Amino acid sequence: MTKSPDEFLRRWMRRWKVPGASVAVVEKGRRPSFRGYGFRDRESELPTSPRTVYGIASITKSFTAMAILRLEEDGKLSTDDPVVRHLPEFATPDVRATRRIRIHHLLTHTSGLPPLPSIYYTTARSRGDDLPFDPRVARRVGIDPDHAPIDTYEQILEFLRTSRYRLLGPAGRYFSYSNEGFGLLGAIIERVSGQSHESYLEEQVLRPAGMHSTTFDPGILFRFPEVTTLYSPKRTGVRHGFVPSHEWWNDTCLRAAGGLRSNVEDLSRYLQIYLTGGKVEGNRILSAASVRKMTTPYAELFPGTWYGYGVAVHPDHHGTLLVEHSGGLPGVSSFFVVAPDRHLGGVVLTNAEGVSAPLVLMAALNARRGLPLTTPLDQVPRPTPFRGSLTPYEGWFCSGEGIWVRSTAHRNHLRFDFHGIEATEQGLRLRPAGDDRFVLRVGGHDAQVRFQRDPHGRVAALFLGWRLLRRRAPQELRRARSGNLVW
Repeated sequence: MTKSPDEFLRRWMRRWKVPGASVAVVEKGRRPSFRGYGFRDRESELPTSPRTVYGIASITKSFTAMAILRLEEDGKLSTDDPVVRHLPEFATPDVRATRRIRIHHLLTHTSGLPPLPSIYYTTARSRGDDLPFDPRVARRVGIDPDHAPIDTYEQILEFLRTSRYRLLGPAGRYFSYSNEGFGLLGAIIERVSGQSHESYLEEQVLRPAGMHSTTFDPGILFRFPEVTTLYSPKRTGVRHGFVPSHEWWNDTCLRAAGGLRSNVEDLSRYLQIYLTGGKVEGNRILSAASVRKMTTPYAELFPGTWYGYGVAVHPDHHGTLLVEHSGGLPGVSSFFVVAPDRHLGGVVLTNAEGVSAPLVLMAALNARRGLPLTTPLDQVPRPTPFRGSLTPYEGWFCSGEGIWVRSTAHRNHLRFDFHGIEATEQGLRLRPAGDDRFVLRVGGHDAQVRFQRDPHGRVAALFLGWRLLRRRAPQELRRARSGNLVW
């Protein structure tokens, strides 16, 4: 039995072959705890430290939300403003629905935008031949590997205006994670502030918070004394190891969704904003009212898990409010969590793609809260006996981000087989848990997925990885290669 969070983390790294990680834990009345584990460069045996700079991926979204709220405090915008007030050229295939999309809906991923392939086009100049992008697979799942790079806000707005897709529903009805939505927030920050999104965030948040090793600029990144090598998975049989990846995915028009790099020393300062009601060592970064607004649960993902503004919110995690966000990109798995009422928080950054960073950080915080180390973040339901047929859940469920999964019904479970770009697992077993929810064992822990029904009661979509994947008929799938599939 694992006796300490430190031992838990080391065993986790050995089991999943994670090259390196850095962790910070902050708690009122104690000195912050900083540790580095493993290597920032495994091949050269260069160790990690609290100063090692990693990608933080989608943790960036919380910074973007903070910048929007700063502008609201200054009277430059309101989260209730329609997006078209600040981006008049913003359009979707549904003109009337577009006018109803507010900044609030972008912040909460409830705009109705479906998962789209734009990230493969916005990162085209930096991605190169980096795995897991395979042009042959991309074409098969409806992504054009020869698409012109998308570099500017104007180009991403044009992409949203001209691409073939249907909104998931009216603004506010459905949650589906959208990098494009946060890219639009970056454009709004630029239009309203009169300066770039990056410089506004540096001026209003990073510099006042003393975060001097946090940056969007890949040129500055490689001038820091400790910068990690990135590691991407390579299949080697039953489990995968990691190989160096030399491409830092970088773009300009989606940086607000995931472009920051940082270290745990800087991010421990960032956590103070949530723990003190908006201050870092006496410097006011955000008003207490804006922090409360940011951490309000607006959109329910699962029972007990909600989304606020750029953060996930657990109103009652074993009696405590938790605010958190994770991130993932090639060579990046990251996670931060705070318990404001306990003045407790932490962050973990790793240089390995697709590993469960929340597991190890939650072990450290669980120990401080007197909970078993393995107490999960999400309230995953228990599998229950299923009476009836599982065939209504059969079929293909696909998204524009290259996630294609086939669900097959068996006597007492579903089988998932992935056939997309990044997700390629086969034979995953899903156990019924009631209310259209299923439990999936993945990455050493249980996760939940749920199916979405249409107004007629038919299973129409799959909620997986915080995205809604629409159900597809076989004749639709054949249109993907020709670019005629409507997302």
